[in-house]
Amino acid sequence: MMTQQGLAARLCLLACLLLGGVRSGVAQTPDAPGPYETATFSETLVTGDGTREIPLLFVAPIQTESQLHACPLIIFSHGFLLEGPMYRSYAAHLAAHGFIVALPTYPLSLIDPDHRQLADDLLFLLEASLASARLPNHPLYGRIDPHAVGVAGHSLGGKISLLAAYQDDRIRAAGLLDPVDSGNPLYDDPVRYPSVTPEMMPSIHIPLLLVGASLGGVAGPFPACAPIEENYAQYFEYANPPATEITQRDVGHGQYVDDVGAPLMAVCARGEVTDNDVRSAARAYLTAFFLAELYGDENARGWMAQRLSADEAAGRVQVREK
Repeated sequence: MMTQQGLAARLCLLACLLLGGVRSGVAQTPDAPGPYETATFSETLVTGDGTREIPLLFVAPIQTESQLHACPLIIFSHGFLLEGPMYRSYAAHLAAHGFIVALPTYPLSLIDPDHRQLADDLLFLLEASLASARLPNHPLYGRIDPHAVGVAGHSLGGKISLLAAYQDDRIRAAGLLDPVDSGNPLYDDPVRYPSVTPEMMPSIHIPLLLVGASLGGVAGPFPACAPIEENYAQYFEYANPPATEITQRDVGHGQYVDDVGAPLMAVCARGEVTDNDVRSAARAYLTAFFLAELYGDENARGWMAQRLSADEAAGRVQVREK
């Protein structure tokens, strides 16, 4: 389903992709702005059965015609009752480093969010994005490398990212922000709320980055947003190598969201580390990880090792690897 405005946005982005350029003299370390300017376009996709509409925001690097090449695709999934654009800073940073990033906003029910359906939605978006890259006149035409697909996500978005990776081996890497494996406390339904860890983790064989908030399991007036028994550390315990776990000290679960005043995020415990510092570090970790795993960039891999060593020595993080 495409509006006139959506078509105009597509054509505008296509022109930008063909006529735009790479900034010169910009540092390319994963924590710095990347070498590409970026452009965005939005569309709303409708599932094959016509029952679900999924708004989708793409952020892509701008390249000159001579520099056009297929880029890795990252589908970044939002947390419970949040929206894709609430993580736009991550998409913009990754796109500036050469990734095409999709930010979906999934149809979610407050009472009964179906996690299996959400994973199916993610896989539908993956298939639709790859199909768009094969369509002449589409702004993604020829732009996506189908052999370099990654998933990212925060909270519930981290869980559904791994649910999708469990089902589809086209997903080659997963970088997750404080993922939570919890189901719905009101319904005991293993079909709609399947547990990913430990049950599915032995069957997921992709590089995995887990960035966790040390205060995610802290309960206040409300239950903890990332209960310890369902948090990122549980994913790491049962993950296949290679897996890296980064615990950000004195950081709360909701501090990864660009809009920390978003519904539900305001009820999560917060730390003393500034929101900007939390997101800046998380963006850098994700960017280094995906550069290494989807582009094969060994410089990014080396940068990540040095950064984690420095951050751990400074007491900002605790790191485990296998």
